[in-house]
Amino acid sequence: MGKADETKARVERAALTLFVARGVAETTTREIAMAASIAEGTIYRYFPSKEKLALDLFLRHHRALAEALVEAHRPAKSLRAKIEAIVACYCDWADRDWTLFAYHLLTQHLFLAMVPDDTPNPVNVVRDVIAQAIRAGDIPRRNIDLAAAAAIGVVMQPATYKVYGRFTGPLSAHVRFFADAAWAVLSVKER
Repeated sequence: MGKADETKARVERAALTLFVARGVAETTTREIAMAASIAEGTIYRYFPSKEKLALDLFLRHHRALAEALVEAHRPAKSLRAKIEAIVACYCDWADRDWTLFAYHLLTQHLFLAMVPDDTPNPVNVVRDVIAQAIRAGDIPRRNIDLAAAAAIGVVMQPATYKVYGRFTGPLSAHVRFFADAAWAVLSVKER
C-alpha cells in the first residue's frame, strides 16, 4: 500500500469512528483530519466532501456485504442451510469490523435512497432467497418484504442493541439462535 492509499485509509477509518460515535452531520472535516493526523485540506484530495466520503463508505460496505451474502448461501441446498449461511455471514461481518458494521447499520436511513438500483443489496439477497422458498413451497406464502424484514430483524435488532451497549460480545456466538429464530419467523403459518 502506497502512502496515498495509507492516508486515504486513515481518513476513512477516522471518519468511520467519528461517524459512529457522533453521527455524520455532527462530525466535521476538521475533526476527521485531527483524528487521521493530517491537514484538513488533505481530505479533499480523496473526497470532494464529507457527505461523499460518508456515502462512499456506506456504498462500498453495502455492496461488499451483499456480495458476501450471495457467496455464503450459494452452496447451500436447503432453505434452512441458506438461512444459517446468511446469518453466519452477517455475524462474521459484524464481528470482523464492528465499527464499519455499526456505521452501515446506523446510517442506512441516510443512504438507502441513494443506492443505485444496480448495486448489490443485502436486503435483496435475503428477499430473493425467501421468494424462491415461497415459490418452491418450502415456506408458507406471504408478503415477501414483510417476511424479509422480520427475518433480517432477528439479527439486526440485536446488532442495534449492541451499538447502544445493551448487548455485548460477538454476534457470531449466537448464530444458531439467530438462525433458529429466522427459521421460526419464516416458517410460521399466518392465521
